[in-house]
Formats: sequence, structure tokens, C-alpha cells
Amino acid sequence: MNICLVKSRILILFSCLVSGITLGSSNSFAQAQIACDSVDFMLSLWHEIPEAEVAAVGLASGAYGFDEVPGSLHLITSKELDRFSYSDPLRVLRTVAGVNLTEEDGFGLRPNIGLRGSGTNRSSRITIMEDGILIAPAPYTASAAYYFPSIARMSSIEILKGSCQIAFGPQTASGAINLISTLIPRESAATFDMSIGSFGGKQIHVTAGSTSHKSSGTFSYLIEFLELHSDGFKTIENISGLGGYTDLSTGFSKSDGLIKLKYSTPADKFVPQSLELKIAGVSEVSNETYLGLTESDFQESPLLRYAGSASDVMNASQSQIVLTHTISPFTNVELKTDLYRTSLARNWYKLDRVVDSSGVVINLGDILDAPDQYFESFSYLTGSSTPSTAGLELKANNRTYFTRGIQHRAIIKFGALHSFDEVSPIHQNQIIFGIRLHSDGVDRFQWRDRYAMQDGVMLLSDLGIHGTAGNRVETATALASYVRATLHFRNLTITPGLRSEIINFERNDYGSVDIDRAGEGEYRSNFVRALLPGLGFNYRLSYYLDGFAGIHRGFIPPGSNPETSPEFSINTELGLRLSFRYFSGQVVLFSNDYSNLLGADLNASGGLGTDDLFNGGSAQARGLELEFTLDPFADGTFDNLSLPIRLAYTYTNAKFKNSFDSQLEAWGEVESGDALPYLAPHQLSIVTSFVTGKFSTDISARYTSAINTEAGPINSDNTKSIQSSVILDSSIKYNFSPTFRASLGITNLLNSVYAVSRRPYGLRPNMPRSLRLGLVANF
Repeated sequence: MNICLVKSRILILFSCLVSGITLGSSNSFAQAQIACDSVDFMLSLWHEIPEAEVAAVGLASGAYGFDEVPGSLHLITSKELDRFSYSDPLRVLRTVAGVNLTEEDGFGLRPNIGLRGSGTNRSSRITIMEDGILIAPAPYTASAAYYFPSIARMSSIEILKGSCQIAFGPQTASGAINLISTLIPRESAATFDMSIGSFGGKQIHVTAGSTSHKSSGTFSYLIEFLELHSDGFKTIENISGLGGYTDLSTGFSKSDGLIKLKYSTPADKFVPQSLELKIAGVSEVSNETYLGLTESDFQESPLLRYAGSASDVMNASQSQIVLTHTISPFTNVELKTDLYRTSLARNWYKLDRVVDSSGVVINLGDILDAPDQYFESFSYLTGSSTPSTAGLELKANNRTYFTRGIQHRAIIKFGALHSFDEVSPIHQNQIIFGIRLHSDGVDRFQWRDRYAMQDGVMLLSDLGIHGTAGNRVETATALASYVRATLHFRNLTITPGLRSEIINFERNDYGSVDIDRAGEGEYRSNFVRALLPGLGFNYRLSYYLDGFAGIHRGFIPPGSNPETSPEFSINTELGLRLSFRYFSGQVVLFSNDYSNLLGADLNASGGLGTDDLFNGGSAQARGLELEFTLDPFADGTFDNLSLPIRLAYTYTNAKFKNSFDSQLEAWGEVESGDALPYLAPHQLSIVTSFVTGKFSTDISARYTSAINTEAGPINSDNTKSIQSSVILDSSIKYNFSPTFRASLGITNLLNSVYAVSRRPYGLRPNMPRSLRLGLVANF
């Protein structure tokens, strides 16, 4: 542990004794908690990786100081997650500089996340992991994240940007996010966390676990259950005035279950090693739609949903099993092997298109963009009765995904122990080698049903034949490997690395005729190789100040179409980190130069939903990240008072570098210099906490500037942009004892109303003000 941190903890205990505080009293608990929280908040952010977090850190790959991590690593600790107890991952991640977000349903069920101007659509351009395991439904074949782990059951989150991406793929263009699930407790412990809130909101989170030490080894386990529910904040109405629905849910229900079992050998008798088994499952039913609103309807009633979306529903179930073996055959060698498998079955049954009375198929986006031009079709969406020749067609987007593989990582430390000065941490050189054999795939077996609208109520009129609206299987087999070194030269740390990706994509499209898949179908394949070098530098200017820089080659796989080229990029960064007792901060300049920029034909972005990738020429994303925290009371002058403040600002300038006519609707006819869509030039987040005694309050403010929804000059057309927004959240907590706490959370405190997206069809609203009352008991 950092000597400075130890000294700070000693000073805290000393001040407690001098002040006459008895450590066993409830008052001393509150005061000691404030002091420790302040130290953790201030000293561990950018100077040292907190010792308590090292075991959970997957993206750091064995690093014990941020100088050993090539790039910008941000840790959202369990204490930070606990401040607001969000279940929406977008609200958690918005406090981190360099993270681009696009809201969709208000709950974060299928978040759109990007890093450093990479693009946000379905988080398909970043690598997402849970406990170091790829967690996207099919990260090589279909990386669009129609499943995202429940943030409410995570103990911490790691966000990595920069040259450290060499160790994590396949998407290495901008960064990676690793979600750390609940850790097995070191002793017997249980928690019960329950909350109720607006719009029928409910959350129940229960964990129980134990660790027992015996002569034959250490046995431990964890059992976890999470349930999330909401009735939804939108209302399905028939605005044609002809009766219709009165009480349909627009919310969701989601439940998670998890078991961890672990055995560790006794360190004094055997070579230290452990075996851990993780089994988890998730089920979800969400009444979500892609159908938004016209401009005029959004202005009048933003929380409205048209009657034509009444039957839209997502049914999904996900499972994962991971077996992890860790062994340290020598004091300077650590080997870790993961054997994993995940699966996702989902069917998003939702409105896909309208057939008018003349039998012409009309796209939903066209209808909402010009409701007067398509008056007949628009009237069906809003509840007017359809004649026999017209109808609403719903598509069953029925898909199953799988991933399976084995990955191995070796950390070898060598050379003399090194320290910059007498108070800096002691380091050793190390080499990290990793290899992963992975396969994943997606099976699409989809169809369309036709509905009639009768006085505002949808009635099934024609059942579609399964397999006639998408009938294909696509797979990928990949061998990924990397090597990365950490070399210390007194106050200089160099981290060179090289990643290799060898991928074979295959697809069999059986079409709408061969629904039994008796034939071989239309076959295509694509074989891809990529070498991705990277280099990072960290220079310790003083104990309080570090400078760092990095460069690496980014990569996005091209899919199974042999006519599509892989996307490559050159990504650079230059930054400073500083850490004092009262103040910690980081400033980073970044630049990502893309060649053969890839865009995906996703239904989520208004496309046809083929998921095919298309090249879009070259583009560049440049920007600035600024983060700092301060606490004016960190010196302990007021033992029972803490006021930490965190600020994160991101400037992003992402533009196309050449002109072309794109097959993707969100890009269209692109001119050189056009801004990439759905990337806010300015983002600002401020979080402050006031802690005194057993009481604490937290306030979070988020500003997002106007966003282009299509490629073009910034904010040149209000019909192709989303206006700026300011959102305030607040949380109040009271600790009755060290084991029992009550909280009141308010999301969107000012009840701001704004559009979060125009894709895929029409304007969509943010979540209005909502309240949440919670109780937490620890045993």
C-alpha cells in the first residue's frame, strides 16, 4: 500500500483518539467513515490504484500504479456506485470524461455507449466485458449490445481509453469497459437492498456469501438475486378519439440470479492457486418500441406513445458460465485461465412498417418525418381503423446468440525492485502475455405478422410464416493474442505492446424459401488478419505529477462480407495527472484517425436491420478530457464534515475527412467536414457530496450540448439535431447504524423535458422526474 495512504489512515485514527472519539460508538463510525471516504475519494483516483480494488481490476492487467497502465484508466468504485444507486448504466457512466452516450428508453436497458468519439450506436464500437469476459451477445459476429449486464449488481466499473487497448479486443479503436460483479465476501455477510419509486418502480437486491478457512484450503461462495421493475413513464393513447387502450404497461421487468463458488489452496502447503465457478442467468420482458413521435406531437405530449406500438415487446433470456483457474507457481509468475460460455435468446416483437390501402409498404421513418404527406398511414399509427387491404406489420426479431472460448493470461515480473523516491510505490518490470481462442455466432429466424387497427385497438389478422423475414446463421472463429511489457527506468515507465487478431467469418443465408434449412443456403466468408502495435509512456515529474502519452493502432472487425474492409485507426493521446491531498486531476488530449470507417445497418439506427457493415471513408475524432476532484475539508479540520466535488468535461470534434454517398441512412450524402452524428461536442458533469455525521446528500449535474442526428454541419438543421440539455439528480442518505441505512433519490430533479434521439423512427423523450425510496440492511 502507498506509504502516503498509510500515513493518512494513521492520521485519521490519531485525530479520532485526540478528539476523544470511541471507535465502538455510532458517532465514531460516522466520523471515521467520513474521513476514510474523503481519503479514498481524493488519494486513490489518479495516483495509485486502491489496494482494495487491485483484485477486481481486469483492465489494469496486474498493474499496481497508474504509471503502469498505458492509457487512461478510470475506476468507478463501489462507493461511487453507492452514491446514487442507479440502475441505468448511462447515468453511472456520464460522470466519466471521454464517454459518449445516447439515451433511448430512459431505463438504460440497451445503452448506446461510445468512447472518444467512436460512435454510440448499440455500443457496437467498444469492447464490453464482465469480469474480464466478453459479454456482448456475439462480440465478433454481431457486436451490437442488445444485452447489457445489470449495473445494479456491479461492485465497480473500469473504463479504459488509449494505448492499453492492445490487451482487449476485438474492438480496439477507442476503448473498453469492464464491469466487475459483486465480489465474494471475505467473511460471512449478507445484504438486503430494496427500493420503490415513481412509475411503479421496484428494485430488490439480495446477496449472501461466506468464506471459511480450513486446513485443506479456503472455501467461499456468493449467492445473488436482483429484480428490477417499472410500469413505464409513457402512455399508449389513441389520439384518433375512437376509444382504444386505457392501461397498458410501457415498462419492464428484469431479474438476475448469480452463484459464485471458489476454492483456494492453503498457501503454506501448496502452490498458491484457486478455482472459481460463476453461473448467472438473466430474464427480461420489456414493453419497448422503436416508434417515436412527430415534431408536433412531441412538443404537445412528449410522453405519448402511439396506439400502433401497443403490441411491441422484448422477451430475452441470457446465461453465462465461467470457470477460472489462477495459479502462482513462482513468486514472480501469475497464470490465469478462463473457460467461458454465454448465450442470449431474444425476440423483440415490434412494429416494423405500415401497409396502406393500396398495398404499398411505407417506412415508419418516412411517415413520422412527413405525417401530412403520409396522412393515411399516420392515421393508422394513431388509432384510426384500417380497411381490409391495409394493416400494421410487426416483425418478430427472433435471434439466438452464443459465445464460447478459453483465454489465458500470464504475468511475469522480473528485474530489480524500483522506486522513484522513498514514498513512491515499489515496482518491478513485467511482461504480460495473453491468448484467447473464441467463437461466437447469431442465428436469425424472423417473421412478420399483420395487425388490423379497429377503433384504436390492434387485432391480429394474419400470422406470418416463421423464417420469411430473416433466416440465416452467421459465425466467427477468432484467435487473439497479445504481449505487453512494463519497463521501469527510474522515473520513466515504457509499455510497448503488440496484439494479433486472426478471424474467420462465415454466413449461411437460407432466405425466405428454405425455412427448413434443408439446403446449404447462400454462403459467404471473410478471413481477416490484423497486427496492432501500441506504445505508452509515463514520466514521473514529481510525486504529485505524472505526464503520459500513448499511440496504438485501432481495429474494428468487418464481418462476413468479403467486400467490406476492416476499419483501422491511429489513436494518440497526451496527458497529465496530478494528485495532492486536497486536489486530484487529469487532463488528456486525444486524436483518433480512422480509415475505412465502419457503419452498421442496424434497425436501431433507422436501417433495414441486416446488421451488415459498410465502409464510410476516413474520419477523425479529436478532443479534450478534463477531470478533477477536490475536498476543501480533506485536512481533517472538521472531523465530521466532508465536501468532495468531482468535475468531468469532454470536448469532442469528430468529422468525416472525405465526401461519399453512404448506404447508411444516418450518414446519407456526406461532405468532407461533416460532423459524425450522435456525438455531443461538449459534455460537462459535476458531482458534489455533503457528508456530516450520519447524514449525507449527493447532487449530480450533467450538461450535454446539441447533437447532430445525421451527418452534416453542426446544428445546421433543427429537424436533424437534438437540442442541448441539463439534468440534475439528487440523493439523500441517513445511516441509522453501521448496518442499516435509508435513502431518498430524485432523478431529473428539475423535471426537464428534452428529446434524447430521433432514431430509429421519430423523437423520443427522456425520463421525467422520478423519486426512489430505499432501505439497505447489512448483516
